[in-house]
Amino acid sequence: LIMNLRRRNASWNLWILSTVVPRRNWKGIALSAKFIGAPACSRHRYRTEADSESYHAIVQKGGHLENASIYPSPVSRLHDPNAIDCPPMPPDDPTSNRLMRCVDGMQGADWDQYGHIPAVEPVGWHASLPIDEDGQISLTLKDAVRVARIHSRDYQDNLETLYLSALDVTFERFQFDHQFFADGRIEQDFRGRDVGAQSNTSHTNSVGFSKLSATGAQLVAGLANSLVWDAWGSGGNLFSSTLDFSIVQPLLRFGGRARVLENLTQSERRLLANVRQMQQFRQGFYVNIATGRNSGSGPTLGNNVGQAGLGLIAGLPSGRNGAPGAGGYLDLLQTQQQIRNQTTNIAALRSSLELLDAAFGANRISFRLQVDQARQALLNAQSSLLAAKASYASRVDAFKIELGLPPELPLEIKDDVLNRFVLIDPKLNQIQDELSEILIRIRKRRDDPSFEFVDDALEAIADLDDDIESHLSDAGADMDSFLEKLPQRKSQLERVAKQIKRLSADVDQRVYDQQVLTGQVEMLESRLPKLESDLAENRDLRLELIERKNDDDSEMDLELEPDSESKKKESSPEKKEWEQLIDLATKLSDLLLELSLVQAEIRLQGIGLLPVQIESEEAVEVARVQRLDWMNARANLVDQWRRIEFFANALKSDLSLSVNGSVGTSSNNLLGFNKDSGQLQFGLQYDSPLVRVAERNQYRNALIEYQQARRDYMLFEDRIKQSLQNTIRIIQLSQINLEIRRAAVQVAIAQVDIARLRLNPPAQQNQTTSRTSPTAARDLVSALSDLLDAQNDLLEVWVSYEVLRVLLDFEMGTFELDPDGSWIDPGSIGADSPKL
Repeated sequence: LIMNLRRRNASWNLWILSTVVPRRNWKGIALSAKFIGAPACSRHRYRTEADSESYHAIVQKGGHLENASIYPSPVSRLHDPNAIDCPPMPPDDPTSNRLMRCVDGMQGADWDQYGHIPAVEPVGWHASLPIDEDGQISLTLKDAVRVARIHSRDYQDNLETLYLSALDVTFERFQFDHQFFADGRIEQDFRGRDVGAQSNTSHTNSVGFSKLSATGAQLVAGLANSLVWDAWGSGGNLFSSTLDFSIVQPLLRFGGRARVLENLTQSERRLLANVRQMQQFRQGFYVNIATGRNSGSGPTLGNNVGQAGLGLIAGLPSGRNGAPGAGGYLDLLQTQQQIRNQTTNIAALRSSLELLDAAFGANRISFRLQVDQARQALLNAQSSLLAAKASYASRVDAFKIELGLPPELPLEIKDDVLNRFVLIDPKLNQIQDELSEILIRIRKRRDDPSFEFVDDALEAIADLDDDIESHLSDAGADMDSFLEKLPQRKSQLERVAKQIKRLSADVDQRVYDQQVLTGQVEMLESRLPKLESDLAENRDLRLELIERKNDDDSEMDLELEPDSESKKKESSPEKKEWEQLIDLATKLSDLLLELSLVQAEIRLQGIGLLPVQIESEEAVEVARVQRLDWMNARANLVDQWRRIEFFANALKSDLSLSVNGSVGTSSNNLLGFNKDSGQLQFGLQYDSPLVRVAERNQYRNALIEYQQARRDYMLFEDRIKQSLQNTIRIIQLSQINLEIRRAAVQVAIAQVDIARLRLNPPAQQNQTTSRTSPTAARDLVSALSDLLDAQNDLLEVWVSYEVLRVLLDFEMGTFELDPDGSWIDPGSIGADSPKL
């Protein structure tokens, strides 16, 4: 259509030339035909020119764009596969659509010229996701960051804001460029006899350029040619050209580089600030995905880029641990581990309930209250676990939205960063559950045992032996790994001891006493072999029971008295074998619990922290040099200071120097310029500053805003210092609290050990059977609850510490990203670190 109109314009112009203008004058207006018929720029060309200039401006400031453009990747959910310049119509509301077709009784435009699309979301974008064979999306932290950078709407919005900032620069640069123009006009004039009957045709074309200099001088130069043809032949034909120019130089008001270059200077400085802010946003994007912390603002089209800073992103110490909770990906991982801890707790409660039930059946417990207390604790724990899983699923859905993914996608958070907190292997819990099920079946046959049942039960228990042996081997490997880390563990205790002493903190000395650690290591080194020996003995006894069963059965049959039913019931071989079976199975259950607790103790001792040894004053000095938003804050202050000079210029008098000149040609001569037809004019224009109320108020406003900006900058610095002090303070607190929480877990493990032993105390003198303590069930439930809380507290402190390490690196401005946008962990952070 556009090309058709161009052709029509060209044809109309040539028709005028052939019908109205004599052929001898065609040469004089050929330039007009060329301009009118010239093809115009297309949408695509305008867009690509804008992209090219904006990208170049961004690169000039040291910035970069993903895939060298702001357009989403073809594998992104945000990608638009349709024509960018002429996009088809997206799905519309039917009722609203009718108002486009006919509005207020008038027919609307043709909105169907580019077609329609059935959906906004493109197809095939799922290929960018790490999908396994089962269709499940498994995300590590690195995968989550990579996926978010491809699909996140927030990330794309900030890229486009950076582009718009560069687009502003291209316009301001254009203001000082040579601005060419070319135009033309055709007029036909008809007059009646009473007004001087005649018919004239005039055709005027002009080309030229304008140029603004840094001092404010405005140069305009142009060349114009015109044709006037008298159709009546009375005045003759006139064809001429004119070359003219004009220069205006403001000498006082609205002149000078401070005034003229202000908009360009501000746009260039804003683009530089936005390039920095985009880089900080990329760093903060990882921080937000990983930790859920507010990572500060990205690029903006305002003048105060980065002025908001980061705020107190570490939060304030709170709660028993003093560690602010994590968010983002690490929070989901932490919740996963807490759910595992709850699952382990439920397994222990279930096993304890079976022991209590057996003790009640054996008359070692006088009241069923203890059994019911344990059952109530188990039911409460199961309800809590269901609620925790539902809450976790909701948080995963919210995390999908943050990544730019739809909530219905099956997604699994899977990373091994918290594997060290799997103190009790879930597979060991599974073995304990299987053994508990066997014990339930055994106890149900208390009154009706049989040899066949005993054989089946022994075989079922024997099927667990290989897995138990494997876990014993894992516990030995964990012990070896801990012994390798023991020097670092001792160094950590030394740092904590110094920190406690420096803070004069009231902390139990056993928490950081290395002799206590040495004693704990010796205990574990002796306890693990003893546990291995006890498990082997239990296995051998079960094998002996199987081997001697037939002989024992025949001997016991001879000793029975057939006329005594009660005696036969008490001493039947089936009953005796059942009693031996229940004793061995119960003992094995106790040993498995002890194995899980010993393994938990070993893994607990192996948990460490990467050292952070830097004072807040040192961190502030590093941030002063490295932080990008601090650089922008200093630039923002200078921007406000520069506005004083800008508005002060408007208070001056108007004094402008102007130079105008032109030279024309003789009649009917296109290029015959004649100096006698030229003119040159010099002028000086002056206006006194009698009325400057608006300008005065703007100037006064600029002075006040500069003072406010000074105070804001001082507040900006104070907040950075406050935030760094707060972050380092919580880091130091977490270093101490980790050892306290570790000791709390050790105490909780010991409590569970003691409470389990009290379920089967040794028989007192003159007693054939032992009696369980009246508070045994309550003590055991309480001990297991304390162990769960202590494990979760330890996990929270460690995760919070890792969050704080990320935040400290980010706050100091030393944060580095790999090509995928993930954090390059610097390891230990200290004043002597290479990157500082």
